[in-house]
Parts: sequence; C-alpha cells; structure tokens
Amino acid sequence: MRLLKVYGLITLIVVWYLSSFIIFLPAPHSVALKFALLLFNAEPVLGKSLLEHSISSIIRVLSGCLIAFLIAIPLGIISGWSEKLDDFFSAIIEVFRPVPPLAWIPLAYIIFAGFYSPVQIAQVFIVFIGAFFPCLLSVREFAKSVDRGLIEMAKAFGADDEDILEKVIVPSSLPGILSGVRIGLGVGWMTIVAAEMLASSGTGLGYFIMVMYEVGGRTEEIITGIIAIGIIGYLMNEIVLRVEKKLLRWR
Repeated sequence: MRLLKVYGLITLIVVWYLSSFIIFLPAPHSVALKFALLLFNAEPVLGKSLLEHSISSIIRVLSGCLIAFLIAIPLGIISGWSEKLDDFFSAIIEVFRPVPPLAWIPLAYIIFAGFYSPVQIAQVFIVFIGAFFPCLLSVREFAKSVDRGLIEMAKAFGADDEDILEKVIVPSSLPGILSGVRIGLGVGWMTIVAAEMLASSGTGLGYFIMVMYEVGGRTEEIITGIIAIGIIGYLMNEIVLRVEKKLLRWR
C-alpha cells in the first residue's frame, strides 16, 4: 500500500512536469524551492513566513472545531439516546444543516463587528458551523444504533439512566465520535481557507493565497499555499486516524 502511494505521488509529479510545458504552470522543482524559501522566511509583501500563516489558520480551525465538538458530541449522544429530544432537535438541525458554512460569512462579520478582532472571531465561528453538523450527525447515528439488547441487559442488572448513558451509550458511540471529529476537522479546514480569502485577516493560508493573486498572480506562491493546505489537512486526518486505531483496537 505504501509503495502504491509513492507511485501515485511520482505520477502526480510527472503529470505536473508535463503540464508545465503546455500551460502556464511553474515546474515542481521551482515550486519546491519557493516553498522551502517561504516556509521560514517572511514573504516581502505580507512580512510573514508560510509557517506563520499556517499556524494562524491552524489556531482558528482548532478553536472553532473544539467549540463545535464540545457541543456536538454530548448533544449527539443525548439526542441519539432519547427519541423525544431527537424529535425536538431534528427540525432545527435539518433546517440549518444544508446551509453551506460559507453562506454564514456575511452575517458572521456583521454579528461580530463590534468585538475585538471581529474578523478572526467571525472566522472561528464559520469553522464552528462547518465542523458542528458533521460531528453531531455522526455521533447521533451511532448513539441511535446502540444494541437495545445491551440497554435492556443493563437495566436488568439494576443500571439507571445515568449508568446506561455512561457505560453503554457513550462507549458504543466512540466510533461515531472519532469519525465525526475527523470529518469535522476536514470540513473546518476547508472552511477557514475560504473564509480567509473573503476577508482581510492579515494572516492565514487563505489570505496568503488571495494576496499573492491580487499582487500580480504570483503562481509559485499560490501553489506553495495550496501545497501547505494539503499537507496540513493530510496530517490532521492521519493524526485522528491513528488515534482512532489505538482507541478502537477491539473493532
């Protein structure tokens, strides 16, 4: 499997090289040199390195996702366990779930206009929206699918609702929690890049890419930003997958 991944990357680089002769696209080696140069050295126009922009985006994503997960996980477990609460929340969830996170951007900037660092707070809010619903739905579905036989058995041994929730529902929902976290992080990461492109936050990979376009279509810098986004997104996904494998060895 690892060898196939290497072959895939090699194929991508070969296609990239061939494309650079056909369309206006810098060759991989020139982009790699630019990436290495900008990673720790400040870009002249923005005065910050690619690493600094990456850290800003990561902080916003982790902040928004953390808030989303702290609300979505318990709400998903409770609504999945209780049919009455599920009915209560389902209409609200189904109304707002289809709304793309980016549709909230103008409203978020208006709502948080009076706050300190309103753009950054609004962007964290957009990440929250993007991460909340995937996590909530994943956790709720796993909580709903808990074997009712286990619940009845726990009741037969004298377990009350609190015991059932703590010792049956939550452990059984762990795969859904980890899956929801992984999907939510992915959506949050895509969302923050788009949000940074649409408003001047001063830092962030989305902002970096947009400014590089506006100052003359600097293709090498734009591609370095795209590569940074891809690498960080891949690492986030891999970290959660490794945690999932360790915690769910019993599956």
